[in-house]
Amino acid sequence: MNKTIDINLAGVFFHIDETAYTHLKNYLEALRATFQNTEGKEDILADVEARIAELLNDRKANKDQVIEEEDIQAVVKILGQPEDFVLEEEGASTSSAAKKLFRDSEDSYVGGVASGLAHYFGLDTGWLRIIWVLLAFFSGGSFVLIYILFWILIPEAKTTAEKLQMKGEPVTVGNIEKKIKEEVHNLADKVKNVDYEKAGATLKKKSKSFFDNLASVALSLIKITGKLIGIGLIMIASLALFGISIGFIVTNVVSWISEFPFDFIDVALLQNIPLWILLILLFCLVGIPMVFLLIVGIKLVAPTSNPFGFWGRMVLFGIWLLSFISMVVLGTVEAKSHMFSYQATENYNRAIAVNDTLFITSNPIPDFKARFTNSSDFDIVVDENGDKQILLENVRLNIEGTDRDSLYISVQKEANGASFARAKRNAQEIAYTYNVDAHKVLVNTYLTSPQSTKFKDQEVAISLYIPKGQLFRIDDSLLPILSSNIANDQNYIRRGLTGHIWKMSDTQLLCMDCESK
Repeated sequence: MNKTIDINLAGVFFHIDETAYTHLKNYLEALRATFQNTEGKEDILADVEARIAELLNDRKANKDQVIEEEDIQAVVKILGQPEDFVLEEEGASTSSAAKKLFRDSEDSYVGGVASGLAHYFGLDTGWLRIIWVLLAFFSGGSFVLIYILFWILIPEAKTTAEKLQMKGEPVTVGNIEKKIKEEVHNLADKVKNVDYEKAGATLKKKSKSFFDNLASVALSLIKITGKLIGIGLIMIASLALFGISIGFIVTNVVSWISEFPFDFIDVALLQNIPLWILLILLFCLVGIPMVFLLIVGIKLVAPTSNPFGFWGRMVLFGIWLLSFISMVVLGTVEAKSHMFSYQATENYNRAIAVNDTLFITSNPIPDFKARFTNSSDFDIVVDENGDKQILLENVRLNIEGTDRDSLYISVQKEANGASFARAKRNAQEIAYTYNVDAHKVLVNTYLTSPQSTKFKDQEVAISLYIPKGQLFRIDDSLLPILSSNIANDQNYIRRGLTGHIWKMSDTQLLCMDCESK
């Protein structure tokens, strides 16, 4: 049965058996002998005792547990043997240990909270202080209260062991000795190097230092703003590149499995240019600037970084420039394909029954074998022969009077082309039909053109010349193509012209069932 002894170690009481006590006493005496001629030996031994007390306390399962021999051996293993504590300048320990959060009162403006957090998270103290100031400003003072709360809850690093733990350095006797020696030498240097003759200039230096610090804070704010802008540019460029890449992939995949909607691109844009070439050029033209925007953002966040390298950026710029020149050339070719215009005119005479009311209405759009959309601009349809046609609704209907005794119809087809001959052929290839019988005129509200012609601003203007005195009615179905400048005695435009019975006079239409204005 071992005898137990109560001891006070750095202000902490322990129950320790006699064997463990003897081991601990011999260890401390060996340390005292080792540091007998060392500056700050009392501080070293006090910090060592505090560290031993901390380690022993961690090993206790409850407050009444007796410290045994194996506990002392474990502590000695952590701290090291006395013969290991004679440190040379080159032999300083470089190992690291788990950090603990303390306030650093030696590097503080207020309470050392910012410097303590900086040590714990491995951040720059200056940046963290600036962040605190900004948070306090933009939070309406809330972070001031948080700072005070941290000041109260986070303990100050007072002992050498605590200072080592704060910086993540192993709390060994060797490190404690080294730290205390550094503090003693630093204090001695400060006392030794005091220049009393220049003490009168201290106030001026402090004033200058204040403005230097103010400028430093302003510069830091500018740097922070630059980094925030950089982060924003990185996010924008990354999202844009992601969207462009997804669009490029989806477009190519869809083009492999379906002709829609790429027939529209083929019809509306650049003659005889494969779609994949156009997609690559567009991808490079839009995507590469986003890459450079990403590079700028990275440089703002990390100025020392060199994304893509100099030659990589030169290659990207070269590819973009080539894509730009290619798109300019293709755009010029496309613009040239609309340079010339031609109008092909077809005329038609048909006798009508003057005593009957003439009905002007539209032919319904037929049900094609296939129709990709129902756009009001243009569609691509497949006719009864299986050929693809461009379907357009660029049709305008005008009604005028004539001295002839028969209905006179003039159809004007117009289209553009890269040459006069090409424009003429494009106009002549426009398919447009109408039907006339004794008392009815049916006109199409659409035109068609072969897909190979491509979109060349094809349009049709149909003029109905009605004999003077002839009564007629305009159907509502013609409203989309009806001209708005048909003269009439009611000052109607478009919609007002439909649904009434009109009589053609010398100069205008006369409404036969309207109240006179």
